[in-house]
Amino acid sequence: MKILFLFFIFYFISKSFGNNIPAPKDFKCSKESLIYTYGSGDAYFSKWSFTDSNYDLPFDCLNDSRSVTCTAEMNGENAKMLHGSISTCVIDSNGELICKFINLITNYYPNPIIEGEFKPLTKGGQTSLKGYYLAFGISSFFTILPDTKVNFLGYILDPSFDATNIIINYQGGCGPKTLQWPNGFNFTFNHSNPIINNASSDNRSLIVTGSNFCNNSNYVNIFIDSIQVDKLNIISIDHELFEVKYNQQYCKSIVLNIVSGDLDSNKFQFDYKPLPLKINSIPRSKGGSIIITGERLSSQINNSLVIVNIGQNECKQVISSKNEITCNLDSITNGSISNNLQVNISINGIVNDNNLLFSFDVPFISDFILPQGEVKLIGDCLGTLQSTQVYIDDTLQSNLTISINDKQTTLSFTPLNQIKKSKLYLIVNGTKSNVVDIDSSFYVKSIPSSPSVIGQIVNYTLYNINPSNYNSLPTIILKDNSTIKGIDIKNSFEYSTHSYSFQIPKGCGRNEISISIGNQTSRTEFYYEQPIITSCSIRSDQMIYCLGNFTNYLNYYENGNIKIQFSNRIIIDDIPKKPIIFENNYFLFPLKPEYGSSEISLIVCNENSRSLKIDISPSLSYLNKSPMFNSTGGQIIVNGQNFIPRTAENTSVYCFSNNQYYNCLFLNYTSISCNLQILGPFNQTCQVEFNNKEINNNITISFYPPLVSNSTMISNSSIGGIITIFGNEFYNEIDEISVGNSICSNITFINSSSVSCLVEPLIINSNQTIQQNQYVNITINGKSGGNYLMIYFQNPNTPDQGNKSTENNGKNISTDGNNNDDDKRSIILRKKWILAIILIGGVFILVGLTTFLLIKNKRKPSVIYMKNTIVSGAKKGALGIKQIRYHFDLKNFKKTTNIQDTDESIRIGAAAFREVPISPFLNVSSPPSQSSEQSLPQPPSPPQPQLSPNQIQKLPDYDLSTNDVPSSSS
Repeated sequence: MKILFLFFIFYFISKSFGNNIPAPKDFKCSKESLIYTYGSGDAYFSKWSFTDSNYDLPFDCLNDSRSVTCTAEMNGENAKMLHGSISTCVIDSNGELICKFINLITNYYPNPIIEGEFKPLTKGGQTSLKGYYLAFGISSFFTILPDTKVNFLGYILDPSFDATNIIINYQGGCGPKTLQWPNGFNFTFNHSNPIINNASSDNRSLIVTGSNFCNNSNYVNIFIDSIQVDKLNIISIDHELFEVKYNQQYCKSIVLNIVSGDLDSNKFQFDYKPLPLKINSIPRSKGGSIIITGERLSSQINNSLVIVNIGQNECKQVISSKNEITCNLDSITNGSISNNLQVNISINGIVNDNNLLFSFDVPFISDFILPQGEVKLIGDCLGTLQSTQVYIDDTLQSNLTISINDKQTTLSFTPLNQIKKSKLYLIVNGTKSNVVDIDSSFYVKSIPSSPSVIGQIVNYTLYNINPSNYNSLPTIILKDNSTIKGIDIKNSFEYSTHSYSFQIPKGCGRNEISISIGNQTSRTEFYYEQPIITSCSIRSDQMIYCLGNFTNYLNYYENGNIKIQFSNRIIIDDIPKKPIIFENNYFLFPLKPEYGSSEISLIVCNENSRSLKIDISPSLSYLNKSPMFNSTGGQIIVNGQNFIPRTAENTSVYCFSNNQYYNCLFLNYTSISCNLQILGPFNQTCQVEFNNKEINNNITISFYPPLVSNSTMISNSSIGGIITIFGNEFYNEIDEISVGNSICSNITFINSSSVSCLVEPLIINSNQTIQQNQYVNITINGKSGGNYLMIYFQNPNTPDQGNKSTENNGKNISTDGNNNDDDKRSIILRKKWILAIILIGGVFILVGLTTFLLIKNKRKPSVIYMKNTIVSGAKKGALGIKQIRYHFDLKNFKKTTNIQDTDESIRIGAAAFREVPISPFLNVSSPPSQSSEQSLPQPPSPPQPQLSPNQIQKLPDYDLSTNDVPSSSS
């Protein structure tokens, strides 16, 4: 019974309060407002009070018959206050206001509006989440699905808490993540894009640093040159560093990028730079071969550009491989060049960045061997006979006879006594070398010393064999670790010094070997026999032809183990029609222009044969004996073959006029340029001295004629003026300048490209037309050059009163505002029309009068009368027209002195026409067009009457000087 009672009480209370809890049908959230819509008659919120931030958010509600719409205005400032506990004021269904703590149902929380980017670092850290309505239902953490709690800075119940900018303590992660609010709103975000900042490498891996890489390889794809790295090759990965297995033996650039959580990084270029580690020294005075060892000293790209600079000196003839570069450094005559020079290697533009230094003349012993009982030191800068001292156990060996090769790379001597476990070093020009341990007590000698390249039995005699090794047989260990067993030749019973034979296999070049017997070992060497060049000559087909016995070396040449060295270079077979030919007893190759006198030798397996001198003198093939120079001088080009820089040094030009020598420059192996700064315009005679030999025929240098290209203009042709003419090849020796048919006076030379002169005024007749374009000609030292140039602004056939005018669309437009000419032309045109009207009217009157008389007399006028009338009228009419044309010709307007003269001309012309009887045979022309400026046309000749020859013979003579007319009876 008690339980039933409590149930009824609970039901009553919930029913009472349930009617007062608003249940919006719809709501909209924006940065400007919150809008909730309720049913008509339902309870609704009128205010939210955020008690912790002491902020009230009122709703302005509009009630119509169907619904209630409540709106709360929003902005950035009040949005900051929307956090913490909420109490509400409600208008219940009865319209009463109830203000008490009533929780918002989470489903009716405003949805958060996220502003900007929320892209935390993959390693985590404090990240700002900005927007509106971020703190509704949030107490102390956010939730990242499925169930990760993420804290934030600050206390949400603190009044100063900013609900629009929440600093989240993100713990890090990879790939897309989703934040979820209590009302079920989800926001999916991703992390910041990965960034590669740097990379480094060792011999086995590539190490990359940056940010946002992620620490889980399942989310990561790494690419090198767009090729994905196998995940098995990822050694380690963290948010800011990853390491992958990658070995690059060549110098090249690679492009790295990483995709982490579907986000792509930047493209990062990493250069595998050359890494030179060691360099030898060479004599400053001789130069020599530089050997650089290290890593990535070549490229996989064919025809790569490899540049080696030692200080400011370029090392030439570079040959590169993965771990070694060889090149030739010229001798240095400049004593100011110091040591410790930086070694820079550029391979296709990629330059080493490590600090390897080079110094001249630093003695260094890299090894020693004991060939034929001698001590042979191998190294660099071992000096000369005069500069090198040998010390054994700190004792100077003053009585020692030494030999040093020309490159100063080997030093040999025969010890005066056996050297046993001693220390040896050199002092060269006061510089001490490194110290080496040496023992020469056990050594060998061979016969022959140089085996044949096809293989041969060689006898070796071993000296100072220990008694414990008498019963042993010696073994030769070759460079490739192969071995050759010795055979006792049994030529002696003295076993401390005993001989053995060895079958030396075929081969070439130098071979360093070790000979061991028992516990004794001696390091020595042998050289295979080298070919001998007996003679060389130059054939008529420009082929260098060398003789010798090369039968045993044909296979080595075909396999590329033999190279021809000449003129300080390796001869390359690059002329298709003239190939290199290598036969049993000769070889030949084409002579090229760049070859000079030099030693020739064969390089067999990197060892040079004995050299032979070939004399090739430079030859001259062409020299222009009549070169043309411009106003500042010019070049004389000497063409030939086999030029070298010294050829240019021995070539010069001597000019007789100024007694001066001019030096020449080396262009290439076929051309030498001699620059002569000689001023014109007079011809110069010079002589070329080629390679210290005078050329018999002199050369004559002439200069180009003047070239006219442009000029200034003259505004008034009747006055003339000064013009400046532009062009080239002008000299201060001008014979004449003409403009059209006129000579230009007062000539002034300005420089080699401009002169000026005075153009005289043009004297023209009234009917003469002068072109604006005039041919301008300049004559200098008898040579002429010219061009048609625009000299005058206006057409000179129009009389000029000092005013310039231009013609536009058939109308004359004054350029100075003076309209006098226009007024005069207007008057003349009006007079011409008056004259035309008088003439036409007079013609009609005369025609009518003549017709009337003919009808009245009822007869035709006699032929004779008509003849006399026509002739008399024509003469008088012509006279009148001539007078009118003279006074009305606009192009001769200056002959009319005033308007009264014009009126008089009209009167005379009209009177002349009034005296002319009109004949029915007379044709009258139409009046001229108003726009025409041409003079009045001549009237056509009247047609002759159609009379037979007999009738014309019977006509009487008529004196045209009188007005007598024969009677009708005549």
